[in-house]
Amino acid sequence: MKFLVIAQDLKTSGTSEGIVSRSFLGKLRKIYPEAIIRVVYLRNMESENQLDLLPVNSIQEIQVRRSPPKFIKILNRIYWRVFNSSLNDQYLVSQYRHHIKRINWTEYDHIFIRSAGNNYETILACSGLPLLKNAVINFHDPYPQFLDPGSDHAPSKLEFNRQKRMRKIVLQAKTCITPSQSLSEDLEFFYGSRKKFYTLPHQFAPAVFANSAITKKNGNREKVVVTYQGAVQMGRNLDILLDAYLELLNRKGGFRDTTQFLLRITGPYSSELKEKYQHHPNLIVLEQIPFSRSVQEMKTETDIVIILENCRKRSNILPGKVPFIASLNKPFLCLSPKISELRRLIHEPAFVATCDDREEILQKLDHLITSVFQKKEFKEDPFRGYFNEKNFNNRLKVILKVGNSF
Repeated sequence: MKFLVIAQDLKTSGTSEGIVSRSFLGKLRKIYPEAIIRVVYLRNMESENQLDLLPVNSIQEIQVRRSPPKFIKILNRIYWRVFNSSLNDQYLVSQYRHHIKRINWTEYDHIFIRSAGNNYETILACSGLPLLKNAVINFHDPYPQFLDPGSDHAPSKLEFNRQKRMRKIVLQAKTCITPSQSLSEDLEFFYGSRKKFYTLPHQFAPAVFANSAITKKNGNREKVVVTYQGAVQMGRNLDILLDAYLELLNRKGGFRDTTQFLLRITGPYSSELKEKYQHHPNLIVLEQIPFSRSVQEMKTETDIVIILENCRKRSNILPGKVPFIASLNKPFLCLSPKISELRRLIHEPAFVATCDDREEILQKLDHLITSVFQKKEFKEDPFRGYFNEKNFNNRLKVILKVGNSF
């Protein structure tokens, strides 16, 4: 069996998509050890990739321009207002299309085209190309961006034109997949597709990341350490969590000496948060570290892991780091809206709290911290095997059997 994977993000750090695309390749090799796997990696920036760790037969690495020339940007200021289409988008998509058109795809049994970022250049570049009829296209997030409940993008003619272009691709492709059942249902409806959008959950494959030793910096390991590592964006409400934790310290003074909250955050609001909470000694704000080091830190230095979904009315996304967190077999607290993909998947009530209910968050934090002190074990997998290899294998086999339907 021969696989062709066209990817836009295989970075080892900085993005969840890099983590899950690398893990997808790791799991694909494990399930099909004798298969031929070729990767075309269309990257648009210099980054730490460690491609030698990926268990594939060959990788063609191509640098694609990240931004349009200045004259196109200037023209686009008028163009998009008149034509409700972006010259910037068209230029960048053409750069990807130039390279994808040159791929000899006919020798492969299965083709996966993986999206990345907000603009989906790799998928959009395939519009009208013959390889689409044999391709499985992966939507990692909602597209266009206004479909993301955590986004501040409003519907516009520009966004609806993007939707029309993507709908043509959806109809041409062999099939479409997303990592979230909620997202699959939303996109299938939004694109008016008679084809089923299949759900293939994110995975975590440790072998595709380098082992990294951790130098302990957090002092007395007798303390219970709560950790959040990630971005503060797309409607994620970190303030309410930190306020709940600080209120818990006021109610239970003993926790001041026996707990700490470790933060490694990025995103447009991270500077404001760092400034707001910098004088609280129990809140430790550290710099971002590579994902391989983050893995080791959360394995050895963390007792309770925090997951943030967007805090709007609903969330249809599966965050990329969740399979890794599930693999830790440690308590975690997920802050979710009342309707969300993770609320559907998590079967342990102690591990999920309503993202805008500070009292509930406080009570759940209190319960988890106390459980760690008491060395209570949560023996059942809160995801009930959703991220295990068997479930991934079964779903993948169904997707590979899908035929073309026009």
